[in-house]
Amino acid sequence: MNIFKLENHFWILKIYLDDEDTFRYELKSKITNEIYADEDYHYRLLTSRKKGGRYAYLFSANAEYKAKKLVSRKIHFEGEDTLVIEGQFEETEIFLSQKFILKKESKWLDEYITITNRGGKRVKLGHVNLGFKKALFRQFSGWNHHLDEYTLTSIPTRRFYCYGDDRKKEFFTANDLIFGAWVDVSVEMPGFCDEGWLWGNSKGGLLTCNYNPSQMEYSRFFRIPNKLPGRGVEDVYIIFGGVYLYEGNPESITNLGSQDSYSFGVSRYAVYEGGYKNGYYLYRSHLEEKGHKYKEDYDPPIHWDELYNLGWAYEKVGFFAESSEFEVYTLEQLYEEAALAKDVGAESFYLDPGWSTTHGSEIWNEERFGSLKEFSKTIHEKYGLKLALHLMMNFEGENEPDEFYMRSKKGVRLVRDPYIDLYCVCANQFWVTEKSRRLLELAKDEIDFFMFDFTDFSMYMVNDLGCFSKDHGHEVPMRRQTHAENIFKVIQNVKKEYPNIIIEAHDRGVKPRHPLYFQHNLPHSFDENWGFECMWNPMQDLISGRALQLFEYNLAYSIPLYLMINENSDNENMLQFWYYASLARHLCIGGLNNREDRKYKNLKNAMILYRKLKSFFTRGTFYGISQNIHLHVDEIEKLGVITAYNLSSRVKTIEIQFDHKKHGLEYSVIDIYNGVNEKVSTIEPFLDQFIVDIPPLSPIIAILRK
Repeated sequence: MNIFKLENHFWILKIYLDDEDTFRYELKSKITNEIYADEDYHYRLLTSRKKGGRYAYLFSANAEYKAKKLVSRKIHFEGEDTLVIEGQFEETEIFLSQKFILKKESKWLDEYITITNRGGKRVKLGHVNLGFKKALFRQFSGWNHHLDEYTLTSIPTRRFYCYGDDRKKEFFTANDLIFGAWVDVSVEMPGFCDEGWLWGNSKGGLLTCNYNPSQMEYSRFFRIPNKLPGRGVEDVYIIFGGVYLYEGNPESITNLGSQDSYSFGVSRYAVYEGGYKNGYYLYRSHLEEKGHKYKEDYDPPIHWDELYNLGWAYEKVGFFAESSEFEVYTLEQLYEEAALAKDVGAESFYLDPGWSTTHGSEIWNEERFGSLKEFSKTIHEKYGLKLALHLMMNFEGENEPDEFYMRSKKGVRLVRDPYIDLYCVCANQFWVTEKSRRLLELAKDEIDFFMFDFTDFSMYMVNDLGCFSKDHGHEVPMRRQTHAENIFKVIQNVKKEYPNIIIEAHDRGVKPRHPLYFQHNLPHSFDENWGFECMWNPMQDLISGRALQLFEYNLAYSIPLYLMINENSDNENMLQFWYYASLARHLCIGGLNNREDRKYKNLKNAMILYRKLKSFFTRGTFYGISQNIHLHVDEIEKLGVITAYNLSSRVKTIEIQFDHKKHGLEYSVIDIYNGVNEKVSTIEPFLDQFIVDIPPLSPIIAILRK
């Protein structure tokens, strides 16, 4: 028997080859002493079949059984830390090159896979499923290696994502995996794919993730049965890590010309100890190593959004205002809102839809507001505020250039959403050039922030097939990847000319949603991600638990979130304000306009305290002591701020515990404030713990100082 081995202080990877050319891959952690894989590596690949203008991707169980296996497998070393596997998929001219890299002092085992078409004809792939394999349950002997005690948790959020997806569970049990009863198909994550997974028990476990900032790739746990003789009799295995094709993503692997190859991003494996939060922190450290973090000089201005007071022309059913006079805001109303922004302590004035000639035109409406140059000058000089604009990629109107419109197979212009009559954009090169020109024309008049919104690739009413126009200079139909890349080119064009403009980028209009690091930290990239649409009912999102996705995001990510919140829905204790201020590094507020109202005054007082502590919330390191107790640490000053929240209807006495050594803190006393900037007490904590009474539906802010 031959044994090929990579080993350091963290991992042992062994590949066994016996005399009958049978392989077994064993992946063992030296930290947990657990064997996470001990079967032959799962190599499966299958070409797709043509169906209409696209190719139907095969995801049924039959796809696995019909898929081609890897043959002619050869294994060798490159140096001391790299193990190489090469082979050919049976009955094809498709070849595999796979590398496992285990650096001497690294906690990460890295895997790289390249697929090459060495044949003379183009090949279209519809099924790619490569990964480590582990028996979970054997029909005639039961659970394997106590794996019934293991749970599976997705990264970067557990249960909720955005404003409609609910997995119904915070984690999946071994029974969920065996019977395939995870979630309803309508809300499942991509093929049980996400950015990463935690698989373990209460002591810790395995973190596996995929990373590719320029292509849409996913990490997955895949249940695969091995049917045994007899009806309803099967062993169940788990396939994880490696690479996977989900709904045709990454698209670049699905169509390989002769001698073409595709190199997947890295698949990574590491072990975490303790609960899921530690696994999330480990994932965050992986992303920070890749540069996915806020910039050192990141100092986002606090925005005031006029939307919550002035409304949006399309909200004709009274979501914001009951009378039609508020459906189109005026210049005078904008200046009134700017005055409110200045008075309440905001630092920037944000204009939501309504400032352009038509939605998505990105042409300033001089007829209604005068020149942008004069408006911007007034906002900056008279009110002492910066200026921020909302942008739409999809657009309204019949008079845009023909190349802007996405076309169906029949040549019809496609509507993105009949509710607001936006057309679907075809993000071709002509659109990139013209959209960039219009945004640069805006940017020259001292715009400080752009939000890239309404980036949908397709529409709600038609299948997600893209543009079929043969005159737009793109492949037919346009790929999701092409759309995302061209949206990103516009962002880059702005950043090249105006690097100091802060840009928030919604998902680049693709389904299934891409990893949240996608395209971040590439040259001239955006600065912020969107806060999952928790802007419409922020108090309900907080009380219901939906806003926990923001908490979990911060455990797993240091890319700032941008979020606006309607302070009209807050209570007088400023519970909502402080919760979202703790989780959105870039905060936008609005929704109050009566300066004599108690809630307005309380918001103004809260803003005074927030601005004093702003650097902790915008550039501090985030730690989740619990879901409702947050710690923000200034790693240079070695000081911190703790926020805690009582979401119940009764006074709560809460004991707060933390570890100053673990979090790099040096402090002697703690000042306790309530949500309206009133000092409650000063305490000297004993052994990094203190007890505080929090009134119903209220926050406390604890400032750790020397």
